[in-house]
Formats: sequence, C-alpha cells, structure tokens
Amino acid sequence: MEMFEFKIFCSGVDTIDDAFLDRLHEAGCDDALVFFKDGYICLDFSREASNAEQALVSAVRDIEHSAIVAIAERIEPDDLTSLSEIARRTGVTRASLQKYARGNSRIGADFPKPVANISRSRRELYSASEVIGWMLEKERVNLPSRTLELARAISLANQALLIKKTEKNADVERLASLLNF
Repeated sequence: MEMFEFKIFCSGVDTIDDAFLDRLHEAGCDDALVFFKDGYICLDFSREASNAEQALVSAVRDIEHSAIVAIAERIEPDDLTSLSEIARRTGVTRASLQKYARGNSRIGADFPKPVANISRSRRELYSASEVIGWMLEKERVNLPSRTLELARAISLANQALLIKKTEKNADVERLASLLNF
C-alpha cells in the first residue's frame, strides 16, 4: 500500500447542516482535511491504496455515497498546468523546462507540446502527466513512480467526471452528434 495525496473539489453540499463533517467521516473520508475554497468544499486526502486509481475512485465514491449529497467536480493537482507548476511538483527549475520546451537543448526536440494557451497572455499550459513522463523517460528527474501514476490517474479521473457532468446536457449531446461522436 502507498500513500496518495490529492484534493477533491465538491459542490452541492449543505454546509448549514452542522453534521456534514460527521457524515463525511462516517462515509470513509476520515483521511481528508475539509476546507472551503472558491465556493467549493475541498477534501484534501492522504489516502492509502494499492494504486493511484484505486485511491481516487474510492475517495470519490466515499464522498458521493455519503449522506451529504456532494458532487465531486474535479481533482487536483490538475493535469493541465504551467511549466512553473510542473517544475514545482518535480523539483526542477522552470528555466530547465522552458529550455526543453523551446527546443534549446539536444534532448528537448520531442518535448511534449502545449495543450492550451491562456488567451492573449500566450501563457502555455501543458499536460503534467505528459511532461513528467517525458522527464522520467529522458532521466531528467528522479521521482517516485507513484508521481507519474497519480498524475495520469488524476487526468483520467477528471475526464471521467467531466463526461459524467456533460451526459445530461442536451447541448453537449447535440454537438457531439454533429461531430459524429
């Protein structure tokens, strides 16, 4: 068993109910600290599990099957992030990652491409799991294997949560059919 640390942001929680913390604890969320952020209830987990996916799935199930009527919206640390944040997570310098991203290194030619840009600022966002995987493959960082495992599991879990949220949206379904999905 390994320890995995992540945060789950939830909506729909009746915080006026004084017993909602007890209900979370009874549902199996006794390994999470609870706080409020940006209008969400956030559960900061340190969950022991045999793998990252099991840790995430069990935490979401515990939350959503608790008696507090919570909806898991997203899990952090998010996969979509800046090079600065990836540098912080991995313990390398931001300058090193920028050098690889710009191709200013003989090993950086196949560095993962940005996934998105933030409008006019031209600040690029990357997939943390892709960049961490690349860094491990190129032996540019020495990280526990669970770091990449957790990054990949969070990316997939957030995609699954998004699909769950959009399944009942008629506009999304209409557009998906137009796109032949």
